[in-house]
This record gives sequence, C-alpha cells and structure tokens, in this order.
Amino acid sequence: MKSQFILAAALASLMLAGCSSNNQSKSDQSSASSSSAVSHSQSSSASQSSAVSDVSQVKVSVATAIKTYQQTYANSQITDLSVERELGKYQYEIEGVDNSREHTLKLDANSGKILVKKSERLDADEANGAERQDALDLNNMIGLSRVVKIAQPKAKGQAATEASIDKESEQTIWEIQFGHQGQETSVKLNAQTGRILAVDTDD
Repeated sequence: MKSQFILAAALASLMLAGCSSNNQSKSDQSSASSSSAVSHSQSSSASQSSAVSDVSQVKVSVATAIKTYQQTYANSQITDLSVERELGKYQYEIEGVDNSREHTLKLDANSGKILVKKSERLDADEANGAERQDALDLNNMIGLSRVVKIAQPKAKGQAATEASIDKESEQTIWEIQFGHQGQETSVKLNAQTGRILAVDTDD
C-alpha cells in the first residue's frame, strides 16, 4: 500500500513537471515570436527610413543624365529636365527636340538605367527648328547638389523633393521644390550663376 502511494506521488510529480515544462516552452515560443515581430518591424522601419532622401542625394548626376540623353538622341537639343519621385524612386525625365521629332527619356536616378524612351513627330508649326528656340543653355550649368545648397536657406527645415530645369525669359532656370509637413517652398535660380530669382512659399 505504501509503495503504491509512493508510485502515485511520483507519477503526479512527473505530470506537474511536464506541464510546467510545456508552459515554459510556450512562453519561450511566444517571447521569441514577439521578439521576431519587433525585429521585423524595426527592420521594416529602417528600410523605409533609408529609402527617404532628398532629391540632391540621387546617385546619377545631372551631367551624366544629360550625356545619356545626348547619346540616345544625338542630333536633338534638350528643352526640359526634371528629377521627381515616381513609385517611390527618383527618376530623371528629359525632353528634347530635333527638326522633326520630340523625344522623351526617363532614367532611374540611382542606377542610370533607361526606363522609358519615346519619340513623336512634331506638328508642322513646331518643326524645322521652331521648338529648338526653347533649348536649355547647358554650358557651365550648376549641378544639382550645389544648387540645392544655395536654395536651402530659403526653405529652412524643409527637404528638397523635386528639381527641374526650364527656360524662362531667355534664361535657363533651376527650380527646386522643398516641403515639410504641409509647408512647401519653390526657389528659382539662374542655372549658370546660382543667383536666386524668386522664392514662393505655400503654407
């Protein structure tokens, strides 16, 4: 009788130990799962943070983008250039013309890969050099990172989000767009001298 009691006590002790071990295992698995979720969340946040950058940090320079366009459409002149974010990535879009066609080239601003290239025939009133009058002056043009630094004091606390080059009043103009928490500032500068021509702030 005594031996049966001891055996029953031993079995009960083993069962309690098994339950305790199982509960501890579940607790460990839960902690590991929670830790993994936190790690994944931190990794995802870091990835999103690293993807956020202002336009002046693109890896492909304006000079390189222009060279790629000129190699693609050798006998044309550039009339417009912009750097904007599309689908989460910065892209160059360069437009130009020759005597009979208008051309568009899009490049990945970080890899230089050509994403889009297309040409269309000009209308009769735009052909034979008429559109070439809007060609940009690319000589001695200030680069993107430098022009953003010049414009930045006019948009304190805001990041440069877009940039473009156009022709206005016979001048080739850089326009830099800044923004932060709903506030936007546009700064126009002479593309050769860096002189600030206009500042427009929208709250």
